[in-house]
Amino acid sequence: MEYKLDGKKISIPGKGMIRIGKGLTGDVYKYKDRALKIFHDEENPPIDMDTAKFFTGIHTERVFLPKELLTGCKPSKEVLRGYTFARVPKIGLSKRIINLPKEELEEVIYPVEEDVRELSRKQVLLNGIEPGNCIFNGKLYISDPALYRKLNTSSTKELEAVNMLQVHMLITSLILSEVRKLNLGPAVEKRLKELLESKEDDETISEFLYGLICPSETIKQFVKTF
Repeated sequence: MEYKLDGKKISIPGKGMIRIGKGLTGDVYKYKDRALKIFHDEENPPIDMDTAKFFTGIHTERVFLPKELLTGCKPSKEVLRGYTFARVPKIGLSKRIINLPKEELEEVIYPVEEDVRELSRKQVLLNGIEPGNCIFNGKLYISDPALYRKLNTSSTKELEAVNMLQVHMLITSLILSEVRKLNLGPAVEKRLKELLESKEDDETISEFLYGLICPSETIKQFVKTF
């Protein structure tokens, strides 16, 4: 099969392409200054061509979207085989969300929420948002849009509420995962989970956490007061 990236011929696997990730829908390779995702299934990609093209026209900072499309040329048709997206430097990957003072924590989460607002305005439903698809290096990135969907809806506010709920669940999972490693016991984890789930529907997770924690306090310090 002949491959093209953004309309230009490319060899798969090409020179210097190193696999940096493996997922359910495809593998991710280092390609120049970006990441290149190549789908496992040649016949049934997890995202269709029109949706992928639509995503390339949306600008976001922390929720990665396709930038260049990888296509495969068959005698009868052109098929979507993957896409490139921004690649995050490895510097800072040892950082932990629970060690951030609340002011920095808000700065980490708020840009993600801004991206979600923009995607909701564009009628994009976020799917597959989970810790395994996230990168944290002092900033939080969501890296796999293969399961996102373009909807036809007039109620973008309702869609934003659904997308924000997914962000809330993601942040909750990330925090609980890190707190679990502190070995403070199931009672502490249960209380923290209940607190995080008590957020009001009209409140973002960044606003909720900012109101929950004392100035300059970290989540790690906060849970140790339980």
